Parts: sequence; structure tokens; C-alpha cells
Amino acid sequence: MQSSPLPSPLLMLGLRSFHDVPVHGHQLIRKGLSSRIIEPVSQYLGLGKGVLAQYMDLDRGTATRLSAKDQDLPLHAAETLLRLVEVHDMAADVFATEAGASAWLRTPHPLLDNEVPLEAVKTSYGAQLVKNLLMSTKYGGAA
Repeated sequence: MQSSPLPSPLLMLGLRSFHDVPVHGHQLIRKGLSSRIIEPVSQYLGLGKGVLAQYMDLDRGTATRLSAKDQDLPLHAAETLLRLVEVHDMAADVFATEAGASAWLRTPHPLLDNEVPLEAVKTSYGAQLVKNLLMSTKYGGAA
């Protein structure tokens, strides 16, 4: 990760924190998320643009074309991107550091059948499991 933490891309989207995503995420996605958000999210999460595109179920060429034309992301990609940032910010809140959040999100977890939390976040059901684990960790459960 970077030496000085970048501000959350949620701020660029007009949200104050990950707490706002459940309330305002649907409207943001319906309005359309510009593909130009890929670059700052990629930097923020410490993922290459190609890797981020894979998480969003886009090939790198499509993501590059969308970004070059400043087109909106497809709904499924926008939703996944928003989930990735939301869960990252939740993990940073739980673990109190970007490094702790990043390490936890990239380490296979036994309660996810040894899947890496970032992989689980690709689906809404997996994201809910990861969020439950984070809240359990924050309030006294197992990490």
C-alpha cells in the first residue's frame, strides 16, 4: 500500500463513508458511475486496473475503452466496484489501518471456505458474509 493513505473514492461519489453506501448506493448505480472512477479505485485498493477490471467481471480492454470515452460502467461492474470500496473501508475501520485492512482482505479466511475476502465480495452474498465477519470482528467475534 501507499505510504500516505488516499482518500476513499466514496468521497468522490458524494458519500461521507461506507455507512452511506447501503442508503445511497442504489441511487448512485442507477444514475450511472463513470468509468473514470476505475483509476482512483485501482490506486486506492492497491490493485492494478486489469485486476480491478477482473473483479468487476470486465476484460481490461473493455474497461480501458469505457474509461477513454468516459462512459458509465455497466450496472454489474458499478455495483461490484462500489462493494469493493465499501468493504475495504469497513475493513480499514475494523482494523484501524490500511495495511491491516489490506492484509485481511487478501488472506484466505476459514469462515469463507478459505476464500480470500476480496474474491468473496464479487457477489452480493459473498459481500454480506464478509461484512458479517467484519462486524463480528469489530464487536468481539473471530477475525
